[in-house]
Amino acid sequence: MQPWAQLTSLGISAIGFLLVALPRAEEADSSAAPAFVQWPAARLLRFPVFWAGLLLLCYVAVQGLNPAWRFVSNSSSWWLEPVPHVPWLPSGVRGPFGRSNPWRVLTVFGSVWLLVCSVWAGFLRRQSYRSFFTLIVANAFLVAVLGVLEQLIATKRIYWTYLPSNGNFVASFIYRNHAGPYFNLIVSLATGLAWWHFQRERRHLESPGRSVAFVFLGALVGVMVLFSYSRMSIVMLLAFIAVVSAILTIRLLRHKGPGPDRAEYLPAAVALAALVGVSLSVLRTDKVWNRFAGAVADPAASIHDRALVRQASIEMLRDRWQLGWGAGSFRYGFPIYAQRYPEIYDSALGRRMYWEHAHDDLLEFPIELGLAGLIPVAAMLGYFAWQLVLQRFWRNGFSLCAVLGCVLVLVHAGLDFVFQNPAVLFTWAVMLAGAARWAELDQPLGRRAVVPAA
Repeated sequence: MQPWAQLTSLGISAIGFLLVALPRAEEADSSAAPAFVQWPAARLLRFPVFWAGLLLLCYVAVQGLNPAWRFVSNSSSWWLEPVPHVPWLPSGVRGPFGRSNPWRVLTVFGSVWLLVCSVWAGFLRRQSYRSFFTLIVANAFLVAVLGVLEQLIATKRIYWTYLPSNGNFVASFIYRNHAGPYFNLIVSLATGLAWWHFQRERRHLESPGRSVAFVFLGALVGVMVLFSYSRMSIVMLLAFIAVVSAILTIRLLRHKGPGPDRAEYLPAAVALAALVGVSLSVLRTDKVWNRFAGAVADPAASIHDRALVRQASIEMLRDRWQLGWGAGSFRYGFPIYAQRYPEIYDSALGRRMYWEHAHDDLLEFPIELGLAGLIPVAAMLGYFAWQLVLQRFWRNGFSLCAVLGCVLVLVHAGLDFVFQNPAVLFTWAVMLAGAARWAELDQPLGRRAVVPAA
């Protein structure tokens, strides 16, 4: 969430993109005859997400170059001053980079665009995706271990060094509702990898043990979802368990082959059983129960604040729905509408509230980008959805778990600003793209659907 981290991420993504663009010779797939690729960059020119993402970045850049307002502040307050601009072009707010502005958002959007394009064009084999996702799960496992240690020692600093503005941090996440969705994505990755490895172990394609390792990793990361005390994240974790359990049950009931073949569902079942057991234990603790008790006792009060924010945000969207307010500009324009609801700053819990986000990404992105800016976003999501359906992802255990995790986090984004955290956004985008490619590469060569852009 810090500017230096986002700039570093942009630099690393750019280096990866440049490496992918270099000519190289690589085998297209381990199950296919060697197919040497001279210019991987040519794959990008046939990748619709490359062009749609580039269009989105240009759109945000125009918002930054054509500000309609200027952020001004003194020692006690801040306000917006109108500045001359081209009214028929997308516009934004000329604010400080360290606070938020279109250029800050362009840094994040540029990083995720470069990352997805690099993965799509650079990884031509299923093994590359497997190694990549294994690395992501291993990294999250280390973060979760440090998060558990923070919980046990009750430290006031992130990794015992950085003092955050929010005392309810989780591992390296300042905001608990960012940690929960990130770890939920990792749980779905670990479950999918465990399922896939066990299928290979049963066919004697690899030595036993890897599926059990991913079951263990997924269970521990799932513990961190619970210890985030994020109510919606816990609900989404339980929803993931319930949906995957239902899918496993249906597949077992419909299975007509020999009994032993049903064992292919064992790792996913063990992972889900472990998560259920840990969930029931943690959910009985006072801190978790207290998080849910208030919402259960008085549901109206628990959603009162965000209901007002959503109402004011809808009015904000209605005034500039065509071209938006400008990427990263929600926090600047929202007070104009919030003043119509004075109680919006008085929490039902007795705290003074300060709203920098709509706590609804599915509303905040349209407010900032407008209908015109959402067109390339919809094109990218539509392309991946088409790819997943084309490859019948529901028949592939890994892709099914990955897509389910992405869908549940998308649902969560309708109730909080989870995609404002680059760690969540990057992981979500790479998982969605990777699930589509995995579903394609995991099929026998003769059964693969032909995808022109791939």
